Amino acid sequence: MTRILVIEDEDVIRQNIVETLLYEGYETLEASNGMDGVDTALQGSPNLILCDVMMPELDGYDVLRKLQSQPQTATTPFIFLTALADRSYVRYGMALGADDYLTKPFTPDELLSTIQTRLAKHAAAITAYKALAAEVPQNTVPTDSATPQSLVGMTINGYQIWEKIGEGGAGRVYKAYQAAIGRDVAIKVLRQKYANNTEFIHRFQTEAELVARLEHPHIIPLYDYWYDNNGVYIVMRWLRGGSVHRALEQEGHWSADRTCLLLNQVCDALSVAHGVGIIHRDLKPDNILLDERSNAYLTDFGLAKNLFSGTSEALQGLDLAALLDAQNDFFKQQPTSTLYITDSEQLAGTPAYLSPEQIRLEPLSVQSDIYSLGITLYELLTGKHPFTGTLGEVILKHLEQNLPSALEHRPDLPKAVDDVIQRATAKDWRARYPDALSFAADFRKACGRKRE
Repeated sequence: MTRILVIEDEDVIRQNIVETLLYEGYETLEASNGMDGVDTALQGSPNLILCDVMMPELDGYDVLRKLQSQPQTATTPFIFLTALADRSYVRYGMALGADDYLTKPFTPDELLSTIQTRLAKHAAAITAYKALAAEVPQNTVPTDSATPQSLVGMTINGYQIWEKIGEGGAGRVYKAYQAAIGRDVAIKVLRQKYANNTEFIHRFQTEAELVARLEHPHIIPLYDYWYDNNGVYIVMRWLRGGSVHRALEQEGHWSADRTCLLLNQVCDALSVAHGVGIIHRDLKPDNILLDERSNAYLTDFGLAKNLFSGTSEALQGLDLAALLDAQNDFFKQQPTSTLYITDSEQLAGTPAYLSPEQIRLEPLSVQSDIYSLGITLYELLTGKHPFTGTLGEVILKHLEQNLPSALEHRPDLPKAVDDVIQRATAKDWRARYPDALSFAADFRKACGRKRE
């Protein structure tokens, strides 16, 4: 028999729900506050949980957080009950991992329909996952930071790992399924060494909390994050269009019109992040994702990349040239991967898109992101990197050489487009655009387009 837990502090509402469920043949459990609700859920193993948002002792958000952290309740379907009209409360609850919500007052039919729909989706997901798990070996959590094992087939914190979709110097990215709310997600699993880096964990937590509060249509929402002795985990929205990097590999350069749309979306998103003091630090085609309609979304706001203090003192005692040479073989194989200074486990960024001040490990500003986005714009329009060579040669070009003209590869482009790229990638950060919106506006003007 299906067992449903009702956590509601209003006695009349709770009893009405229980009576409806009993009449329909469900077994019920009850709790009148959040703390009792957590205990009842852990002891009673319900098949679904109905939980009010505003309650004494623990509110519904805290109840959900606690239950998601426990293996026996991490994937249990969870439905919020709320009388709050403000949609931000609903969005917040759903972002935490709730499956659905009901706005009070609701009818018995609305209650039963929501429950039945969620139970059916949950059952279908479990069936599909069992079939997948039967086809792959059950792996242990990776312990080797150099060659991590695949997590495919595992369930971690309620996320069912379906397939590996990417890998880089920092770790791996998996497509996963969050059964509790029936949605696909992407999980970035960073290597074990980061879980043992106290400074990184502190920075990671601080910035993750900031990014989680960013709300913009073209910023990938951060759903969840945690860390343990085996690594750091970041859960994000899953986008089926892949990265701009992959699109460029498949299609070559983009038209000015398509590029203009992307730059508008990315710069609008960047302006929101910059407005609250968040600098991306690693803008590149790999970190701009696309949906099925080629809309652009920013991801990876330095959560795995903010490993250095941002001051030139970090380079004292280091032979930068030698360190760059040591990584040149890796750079030749993966030119768009993040560059790590291995002896200090610090990070400089991605060589093909580094601003001069990043290379010098100077304090960063919004103009650092504008420089990297200018390099990305060049690549979008030409299908080529502006600077090539060994790792050391590329770094030196960023410091000393202006970008070659985009018109060499795209003579059909207006000269004004080249002027925009040159200003965005000026060596002196003070000569670049003052903000991302000005950059996008100038490019629209250069292309002869109005804001859409």
